[in-house]
Amino acid sequence: MSRFSFPFNLKLPVLESRRGSLFIRERCSLKLAIFGILIVGWMLPPLIPTSIWAESENNENAAHTHGQANTVTLTDKAKANIGLRTAEVDVRAIETIVHVHGNVMAHPEYQAVVTPRISGIVKRIHFGVGEFVEKGDLLLEMESLDLQMAQIEMIEAVAQKKSLDAKLTRLTEVFAKQIRRELQTRQIDYLQSLSELQELQTAIEKRKVLAITKIISALEQMRFRLVQADVELRLIETTLKRTEVLTEKRISAQKELIAQEAAYRKGQNELADAKRQFQILAVSEQTLEKILHGSRKTEILSLLDADELDTKALLEKYATLSGEGTALVDAEATYKIAAIKVAANKQRALAAGLTEMLLENLTKTKSIVSFIDFSTDELIENYLAFVESSEALEGVLQLEDALRSANITLNKVQQKLQVSGLTLADIDKIVQTGQPFPIFHVTAPASGQIIEQHVTLGTTVEKNNMLFSILDTDRVWVEGEVHEDALVRLQDKWQIGSQVRMRVAAYPETTFTGRISHISSIMNPEERTVHFWAEFSNPTRKLRPGMFAEQVIVLEKGAEVLSVPLNAVVEDKGSWFVFVEFGETYTKQEVVVGARDDQYVEIKEGLFPEEYIVVQGQYQLLRATADVSEVMGDHGHPH
Repeated sequence: MSRFSFPFNLKLPVLESRRGSLFIRERCSLKLAIFGILIVGWMLPPLIPTSIWAESENNENAAHTHGQANTVTLTDKAKANIGLRTAEVDVRAIETIVHVHGNVMAHPEYQAVVTPRISGIVKRIHFGVGEFVEKGDLLLEMESLDLQMAQIEMIEAVAQKKSLDAKLTRLTEVFAKQIRRELQTRQIDYLQSLSELQELQTAIEKRKVLAITKIISALEQMRFRLVQADVELRLIETTLKRTEVLTEKRISAQKELIAQEAAYRKGQNELADAKRQFQILAVSEQTLEKILHGSRKTEILSLLDADELDTKALLEKYATLSGEGTALVDAEATYKIAAIKVAANKQRALAAGLTEMLLENLTKTKSIVSFIDFSTDELIENYLAFVESSEALEGVLQLEDALRSANITLNKVQQKLQVSGLTLADIDKIVQTGQPFPIFHVTAPASGQIIEQHVTLGTTVEKNNMLFSILDTDRVWVEGEVHEDALVRLQDKWQIGSQVRMRVAAYPETTFTGRISHISSIMNPEERTVHFWAEFSNPTRKLRPGMFAEQVIVLEKGAEVLSVPLNAVVEDKGSWFVFVEFGETYTKQEVVVGARDDQYVEIKEGLFPEEYIVVQGQYQLLRATADVSEVMGDHGHPH
């Protein structure tokens, strides 16, 4: 070291950004003092041996205290060792909050109790306390006598149903032979009355074609309006978003944004009105999406699934879209008058057991049907009105009643097995094999961790016994209580959905954010408190039921003021101060504080925006400034 080296490590903080004229005068005075000391150092020999400073200069990782008691210089390694972190001084809104105590508890919708639903003996256990399970996982296997008896009952019900089916088949075949002899004579009269009716029907069909053409045209116009409104709305939305960005950057005027918002609302109304035209016709939202995003070449009837409708159904559904609907009413009235002549003959044919399908076929072929190719069921179904007093019919009706009773019995047994926990696949397997199986599987009704187990191998359990308790802590409740005197501050500012911040002792540096989900309507008469419950997402499962919590209810935001994180400010001998960062140097700066919430504190004097202050490691810096003769080593401890 040169003999003219100055034995004090002086680094001046940049004052221009955070001082007024008073600070400028202080800096000038300080410069004059330094200049005088340098002159003395030039004239006098060094007061400190060169070897001491040489040793300090060779230690690149060393961190020294300044000559002033309020300044500390740190290397990067020293910063890392003490975990030093900084934050920017900024303008923020200090929130109005209320501090309350609370307790983490299990969410009632994320708990499940496992019961067997049948009695039996536990044969195998697949999961135990502390293990995590997914919904549907096999928890244990049971052997159940009740389950076997229910399966046997179902097998017997299936056999009874099959027997009745066979008897009914034989009797209906006898009944069908009686029917065929009565039907052929009813067809001739019906054919003679069809000629005039068919001529009128041809004329009506021509009118229907014209009506359908106009309906399709109207639907196409509705589609064009809907697609056009959707495209225009998307363009307006894009323009609105761009205008919002430009307005936030103060490039565009607020007036332009208001105009774009009005245009967007108008576009929304136009699109809603275009959709409403389809909704009046009972068109679903899903079909509207197909219309909007489908190919323009696709016919509108295909998009509406209307091409699958017959002419009559299509006209009935969209009759309001065509003026031809009124003309069709007149034509159909004439058709009905002509159809009266056919109706009498048709009713006599139907009374004889002829079906609608058979009569339609008779109309096309003009040939008398012998009924040989018709099934027994078709003949009986259409002949009931004609042979109500038939002895064979009475036998059929009795067998059908017995078969309905058998089906009811079978359904009850199947439902009983399903309630017991068997799936439809299990039931089908029992029916196909005709053999019951005694082992019953108990599965997890929900995902989560098993927190209670009440069974062991060989245990006999009843259907209402609790086997396991499963808890999913991915979402938890935190129960809090607000004292009566705090309700004056809360008033109507807290409600369902209000934000709540929370900290727990296990993770003091972590802030959890949730929302109020329930507020009690009554006050605890002994503690004079009102309870509320906040819901918190807990995907990392850090929050555990039973933890004590400190909660903050956010009521409203205040005016924006200059502020710093709450943990950056330290009290020392009745004064408040922070450490301000200047490169590698950290200066202890006294501040005047104001309003605060649970995260930030207002700074009234002592700091300026865009400065950086220490939010972690300030207590190590405080120790370093306590004795200017100490040196802070790489591990963050003064030496």
